[in-house]
Amino acid sequence: MLSYTFFYRNLHKEITTNSTQNLEHIVERYEKQFQTIQLTLVGLYFHNQLTYWSDMDRSSANDAVNQLVKRVREIRENEMLYLHDIIIQYEQDSFLIHQGGPDRLDTLYAQTYHSEPYDADFWRKQFGLRYKLKVYPQADFYNSQNNRAGGFVPLVLKSTTNEDIYIAALLDSDKMFKAFSSVSNAQFHIIDEDGTSVFRSNPRLPLHLPLPDELDGSRDFIKSDNQYLFLRKGDVTGLSYVLVIPNEKIASQMSRINLVLLLLLAVALVVSITLSVVVSIRFYTPIQNIIRTIQRDSPQTMQQHAIGKIDELHFIEENVKQFLKTRNDIGRDMRRQQSQLAHLGYIRKLKSIYTRPNELSLAEQPFYLILFHLTTTRRFRELLTAEQDKAANYIKEFISISLAETFPESVTLQVEKDQILALLFTDNDVQDVWRAVERLRQVFDRDKEYCYLTLAFEPHVHSPGSFTHAYEETVEMVKRRKLSPDTQIITSLGPEPLYVGFAPAQEQELYANLQAGQAERVILLTNRVLQRMDKEGATAEQHVSFAKETIAKTVKMMVAANVEIGDVLDHRSPYEELKQCIDADDYRQLLERFLGDAARRIADKNEEKDPVTEFVLDTIRNRYNEDLSLEMIADSLGLTPSYVSRYVKEKTGSNFSDCLNEVRIKKAKQLLRTSNVQVRDIATRVGYVNVTSFIRMFKKVTGMTPSDYRKAGNTEEAGE
Repeated sequence: MLSYTFFYRNLHKEITTNSTQNLEHIVERYEKQFQTIQLTLVGLYFHNQLTYWSDMDRSSANDAVNQLVKRVREIRENEMLYLHDIIIQYEQDSFLIHQGGPDRLDTLYAQTYHSEPYDADFWRKQFGLRYKLKVYPQADFYNSQNNRAGGFVPLVLKSTTNEDIYIAALLDSDKMFKAFSSVSNAQFHIIDEDGTSVFRSNPRLPLHLPLPDELDGSRDFIKSDNQYLFLRKGDVTGLSYVLVIPNEKIASQMSRINLVLLLLLAVALVVSITLSVVVSIRFYTPIQNIIRTIQRDSPQTMQQHAIGKIDELHFIEENVKQFLKTRNDIGRDMRRQQSQLAHLGYIRKLKSIYTRPNELSLAEQPFYLILFHLTTTRRFRELLTAEQDKAANYIKEFISISLAETFPESVTLQVEKDQILALLFTDNDVQDVWRAVERLRQVFDRDKEYCYLTLAFEPHVHSPGSFTHAYEETVEMVKRRKLSPDTQIITSLGPEPLYVGFAPAQEQELYANLQAGQAERVILLTNRVLQRMDKEGATAEQHVSFAKETIAKTVKMMVAANVEIGDVLDHRSPYEELKQCIDADDYRQLLERFLGDAARRIADKNEEKDPVTEFVLDTIRNRYNEDLSLEMIADSLGLTPSYVSRYVKEKTGSNFSDCLNEVRIKKAKQLLRTSNVQVRDIATRVGYVNVTSFIRMFKKVTGMTPSDYRKAGNTEEAGE
């Protein structure tokens, strides 16, 4: 009766409190959403290209417009913002930019986003209005085929520094409401500071405005026209959020609770009376059970207490149960710890970790050793990390249970993340082991889309002291796995297949073709090596080694060719794709794609020509024998000498004087090798006025004087 009275009085309060908390939660999410969108649009105002394009000729501003369109699309792709579109409106020429690209104000709002409340004149008038952030009421927008594009809430953000531009966002109000609201059978309204309805969850049920004066923020809710109204005002936008709950809903909930409480009261009375009768009649039975339990498990405790008082018997019973529970818990813990210590001992034995004598008690009997090596596929790695760990543990437990059916004393260990080891302590014939292995193979062949296994074991019994040797040998046997997605059983450590890879001449050919950007030749060469490896029976591990080596050589060549490799290694890293290769075709396709892309990037890099750098280098090559200066070339380009100097240094890695001296010395070396012209005349021919300066520069570049170089003959030319 007390509970009934309490719930009846507090039910109404609980319902209204819950509604208030729901509204607070909705308001918090809406305000955070508006704040996030505001910050995102503010970020657009600081975009480098927002006003840059309007300061130049419109025909040369395509790049700036494209960058703005790209940024708008990137923002819209964030589904958590619930943005249908972002529109950057310029007052000049009524030009605007949105996700579809550049457009005109009249065209966009007459075709793409047609809405009666928000026509072209409405958006044009926004330039004359004074506000920073404005949220307008929801309206339906239609496309050029007069199909409804959706119901959107327009949000406009202006900048105080540039009144010729404003940014508008079309918010998908229905999606926002579904994401932010968890209330049912209730109406939800958003009202702006002018009392205009911005959004309502049910368009057919408008809110009667203005709101009652009692709903001024001092009260959580009021009852008006058989409805409960809950109001909260947003701190960021100043919008008012109203939750309307019909009185019938609260009344029905109270009626149901009243009925449940009455039923519970009746059930409680019936159960109480029944239990009282049953306990009174059968009270003697638990007393006898307690006495027998104490006599059986703790006779000494029985002698220390007199029997006859109910409270004492209850005390004894509780203590006996606690004692038995504690003993059982200790027994389980000891068995679990003994099992864990045994597993630890076997792992230390297998890996030759020193163990003090008699530190761990392990089975000393003949055994078979089976090593399961797990190779996961892409579908397995797409699972969550927790699911992957759970699946790996399931595999271990399945192996343990399956082997224990035939070999009760078997031990299954997880020695590595991808290695499961089974020790079968038995003297039975090896045919029993074969049958168990074959059953496991048939099961694992069904899950090849997630993982495939390599089973390695020697079909003979091992002596008790050969744990380490047997384990190391099976680890080596696993490395003999061939390329195949099937479960493989390896029973002997045969000779490792000849590893082919690139021969020295083929490696030089690879470097030459990569450097020249010859994609087809690089791919053809690599396929020949892979075909030879398949013919020689190369293992899966050898294929991995070859692929890694080839990728590393290619990356080295790309770096040497000054090719940007960030996209190659970060966006779609070949090393990550390598983990997903199963057969020879996978390796071939991976290397074809990677090497072809690398060769094309190098070829594109080789074809790049910079007009300023080419002009400077061509001038040096054609006029090296003149009194050539950086000022002359800069004047011909219409640029400053300092700018040209920095530009050439950035593009070539050498400054102007180094490039000029390199060409002059090269021409001088040619004259020294092919003619008998005196050194003084050669200096004049290649552009040096002072022969001393020529000799000093020649020795600095070549390491010898011009005379010594002439005596040395044509050795350097042959080397070049």
